[in-house]
Amino acid sequence: MKLRFLTGAIALTFCAAFLGCESDDKTQTALGSYDNGVLILNEGGVGEVSYLSNDLSVMQHNIFSTVNGTVQNLGIYVQSVFFDGDRAFIISNGSNKITVVDRNTFEYITTISTGFSVPRYGTVLNGKAYVTNLDSFATNSDDFVSVIDLSSLTVVDQIAINDYADRIVAANGKVYVANGSFGMGDKISVIDPGANSVSLVINVGLSPNSFEARGGTLYVLCGSFTDASKLVKIDLETNVIVGENVFPATMGNAGNLDIEGDKVYFTAGGKIYAVATNANQVTDSPIIDTQSTSFYMGYGFAVNGGRIYISEAAADFSSDGKLFIYSTEGEFIAEKATGLGPNGIYFN
Repeated sequence: MKLRFLTGAIALTFCAAFLGCESDDKTQTALGSYDNGVLILNEGGVGEVSYLSNDLSVMQHNIFSTVNGTVQNLGIYVQSVFFDGDRAFIISNGSNKITVVDRNTFEYITTISTGFSVPRYGTVLNGKAYVTNLDSFATNSDDFVSVIDLSSLTVVDQIAINDYADRIVAANGKVYVANGSFGMGDKISVIDPGANSVSLVINVGLSPNSFEARGGTLYVLCGSFTDASKLVKIDLETNVIVGENVFPATMGNAGNLDIEGDKVYFTAGGKIYAVATNANQVTDSPIIDTQSTSFYMGYGFAVNGGRIYISEAAADFSSDGKLFIYSTEGEFIAEKATGLGPNGIYFN
């Protein structure tokens, strides 16, 4: 599935040396070859990770196998990554496992291979990690959350969701699970980590596909091909919906919510939008039109440091994908080749 490129002692030495930089007249020591950059998760086939330096001059592919050889691999259909300190947890839903690596060096630490059934996304709270599982595709009643003890790196509990379990985020001492995606589901489940059970269910609208907590508010983006897309705001103290912005009909199937500063960024079709977090209305006025008509534009999306990163998987899903980088002002910056199915963009 993936790529080749820039390997060998010379490239790694240059990368490590280059990443050491000066700030406030004090030299910063690089934590590893892959700190101070962007990690692009390539779904696979057998999944892999690409690395892009912050200045966009160094692009390396297959960094997991470059560092660890072929004895280990990330598994089939690598889905997402979450972090705990210097550790990265790479979820493979086709192989029902999580591979743990040092996030800066990408050296292999261990594999957690029991307690999952089609794992999707993870988050961390108070020494535990919480990972959603779709389980059987035929029903949503068997979805659950695996609880991992981050000291022993073992699954110590499972929390029944009794609904779809997909995106997940920890905020205000609780864990929030999106009970929807792929145009299905319409709720958010709130997990009480003390009781390891669902304590509350919030109805938000069809297909809550992405969300983020910021400043005491949970911003939930709902988007499907049938209902109007909308942005729902939930107060994290009361878990009550305090705002709802319904989008124009031309902005159907919106997704990929990410927040940078005081703006909510998201995609609809091949267009990228930015809306103030306190906005009361959303209009069809994109800041960027990628001009792509591919269903796979926006397969991965993230905003960080004044830049927007959006990836496009190849429609045949056997060719390498692409990563496009823009400024948050809408200016095109660069295009980079990725691996197969670039579905996630993360920052070291």
